[in-house]
Amino acid sequence: MIFKEALRSLKNSRSKAVFFALTFFITTALLFVYFNMAEAVPSDPEVYVSDQNLADMLQLLSKGNISNLMMVFVVIMCAVDLFFTNDFFVKNKAKELAVRMICGATYLQLAGYLLIQTVILLVISIPLGILCGYGLLQVFNVLLNMGGAEITLGVTSYAMVEFVSVMFFIVGVITILNASFAYKSGAVLLAGGNISAMKKEGGYGFTNTKVFQFILNLIGIAAAVLPLYGFFKSSGGLAVMMVIACVGLERTISCVLLPALSRYNRKKGTASTVEAAANGFLRRDIQFTKITIFLLIGDLMVLLSMLAARQNGPVEQLMIIFTYISISILQSMTIMFRLETDLSSRSREYMILGQLGTPDEMRSAIMHREIRRFYLFVALLCVIYIGTALVSVYISKGASLSQIALLGTSALVPVAAVAVLTILFYSGMLKNNKAPAQAEAE
Repeated sequence: MIFKEALRSLKNSRSKAVFFALTFFITTALLFVYFNMAEAVPSDPEVYVSDQNLADMLQLLSKGNISNLMMVFVVIMCAVDLFFTNDFFVKNKAKELAVRMICGATYLQLAGYLLIQTVILLVISIPLGILCGYGLLQVFNVLLNMGGAEITLGVTSYAMVEFVSVMFFIVGVITILNASFAYKSGAVLLAGGNISAMKKEGGYGFTNTKVFQFILNLIGIAAAVLPLYGFFKSSGGLAVMMVIACVGLERTISCVLLPALSRYNRKKGTASTVEAAANGFLRRDIQFTKITIFLLIGDLMVLLSMLAARQNGPVEQLMIIFTYISISILQSMTIMFRLETDLSSRSREYMILGQLGTPDEMRSAIMHREIRRFYLFVALLCVIYIGTALVSVYISKGASLSQIALLGTSALVPVAAVAVLTILFYSGMLKNNKAPAQAEAE
């Protein structure tokens, strides 16, 4: 009975299920290819550092074994992407789980319900990801032979042990998270509460004065801008300087950009409903997704550091470029999932707009303007930071011009693709809620 209901639920939410499976498919292919390529990379002399200061970390980045350097990074980033995707998938089922609990379902049945759906999607996506990864290894062999490299990539037993261990760990953690979510969502929603808690922001004393906050804002803007110059001075420090830039961006976005949008709406927003609503939703979107935007830019910077700061062989260079493209796709999808997690509850605001007399054409214009501006904001940050870093990599001769073009395109095309997918998701959500809204108004 539970199995049939789980299948029916997957069918009803097929678009979310497809993206969940697609994320696991890409992650599986990436990890499968990565571990097998890492086994083919010649072992470099180990580099030991006495102190974990900036100079030693840059030395480790430029001289350490690349497979060891990338292992933790790739696994952590893939796990983070999958956790965000899983969070989007299960949170969209919170009300469904609450209804089932009202109808008498136990916590174990809710956990089993989610587990069955997750297992079905994993059984489909993981084998397909392995097959795709094996095919990519053969394609990479052709590319390496064309480039004159005397090496052949293949599937090794040690790489498979690493791959299976990591996949079991990720799947196990996701299973535990889903079980705990089933318990938490059922208990909280039945009690009439909300899963997300609101944060209370504020400050006391001198730290909350306008002068002090103004000084902090200037420091934040400087921290966001100055690393752009630093990219040209030390390509090996791209990742380190990007950490500084992300700290500055956090302050700049939270305390400069978003308040500026609010002030603009207060002064001129009443002149246009579309402009006011789009800016209001955009403010909420940026606030909700900024951590995933930082992850996208920061992850790509780490990989560009590895590309620019060291003398890489053909296998290492191919590994970095392949990981860069895969991470760009996964992180762009993570931004989409994070945004759509919030958009899933946006129907109430549009219902209120409809009750206030806003026509469907105007609500559609609000939605399109909001999404266009949000993804243009993401693309602009990529152009500024990733574009500057790519120029630095080219100057340091870490990559050819064609590779630079490929890397730049790989950073922007996924952002454009998920923008289109978000608009389709948003439009479908508003269309599905149109009939109930009209019925209530009548």
